[in-house]
Amino acid sequence: MHSLQELENFAAINHIPIARKQTVEYMISLIKEKNYTSFFEIGTAIGYTSLIMINTFPDLRLVTIEHDLERAQLAIETFEHFNVSRKIRFLIDDAVEYTTDEMFDLIFIDASKKRNQYFLDKFSKNLNKGGTIIVDNMNLNDLWIKINVKKRAQYDKANQEFKDYIYSLEDYEVNVYDDIGDGIAVLTKK
Repeated sequence: MHSLQELENFAAINHIPIARKQTVEYMISLIKEKNYTSFFEIGTAIGYTSLIMINTFPDLRLVTIEHDLERAQLAIETFEHFNVSRKIRFLIDDAVEYTTDEMFDLIFIDASKKRNQYFLDKFSKNLNKGGTIIVDNMNLNDLWIKINVKKRAQYDKANQEFKDYIYSLEDYEVNVYDDIGDGIAVLTKK
């Protein structure tokens, strides 16, 4: 894959979830606006988001984690092809098991949707004051889930429970943007 467009096409053809362009653009704007210097991504997939972030912000301290070995191999190939391997700390590990004391300005949760609350709770201790956690896919628009009524109902229920949970958090300013990508939750630490 020699371009971002080829990465996007590959992801679409192979049903690999990657962040929507609007979501990535939102994060780029946020990093610029707040002068963030560190980024932690939970759910690398094929490396699409990390690639854009490190190419946009070459000095960004970027850590990304992926547990699926097949996708991890694709991410490695992406990072090597675009000559960014040395700029990205890529962890092949399960974020459920992974722990770190590192602190970050921006944490992007784009992993198992059933674990959004778990990852939010687990990694909130790694967020700097004034930092932001972004949770992707608050309104999943993928065709397969539109067709599968049972899965859609389960997804919508879990998402509503997660939204109720984040709106109850007192340590964060919380906004949900349904019109950005597949919908994002943005939690800024007070």
